[in-house]
Amino acid sequence: MSNPDAKSQLRARLRAMRSALSPTEVQTRSAAVHANLLLQPEFWAAPMLLTYVSIDNEVDTRALITSALAEGRRVAVPRLGTPGAMDWVEISSLESLTEGKYGIPEPVRTLPATRVSRDSIVLVPGVAFSPSGHRIGFGGGYFDRFLSEFGGVSIGLAYDFLVMDSLPTAPHDRRVVILVSETSAYRADALSS
Repeated sequence: MSNPDAKSQLRARLRAMRSALSPTEVQTRSAAVHANLLLQPEFWAAPMLLTYVSIDNEVDTRALITSALAEGRRVAVPRLGTPGAMDWVEISSLESLTEGKYGIPEPVRTLPATRVSRDSIVLVPGVAFSPSGHRIGFGGGYFDRFLSEFGGVSIGLAYDFLVMDSLPTAPHDRRVVILVSETSAYRADALSS
C-alpha cells in the first residue's frame, strides 16, 4: 500500500507517541530490545557493526556502541555526505561524534569514511516497522538508498508499540532482514508479504 499522506500522518502520530516516553521507559524498553538483539547469531557473526546513533527517544544505540567497542568490535556510524547519501565512519568512542545535519550525532569530519562490506551488519532506525521487515523511516531516504546497495544483514530495532501489522510503502522503500523488538524477533524472509 502506498500513500504519502497516510505515511506522513502515521509518522507524525508515532513520533509523538515515542516522544512521550520517559527516560526511564526508554532505558527499560531499550534494554529489552538489546537483550533480544544479543540472541541473534548474525549480530555476533559480523566483523563490523554499522549502527545509527539514537536520538529523540529511539531505541538506544549508545549503550550498544559502547559495549561493542569495549569488546574490541569494529563500529561505524553514518555521516551525511553528498546530497542524499551517507558515508560510514569507523569510531573508537562516542567522543568522536559531533552534532550533524538534522541534529543527529555523526563522526567529526576529520575521520575518514570506511569501506563497508556485506559481511557487516547494520542496525536500522525507523519510526515504525512491520513483522515482514517494512519500515517507515524519517522521510529522507538515506537508509533506503544505503540498503538498496548493501546486500548484507539489516536489523531494525523497535519498541513493541511501533510494530504494526502493515505499513504504507513505496517502491523505493527497503525492508530489513530482521526486526527486533522488546518481546520478539521477526525474520522478514520467513514472513514476506
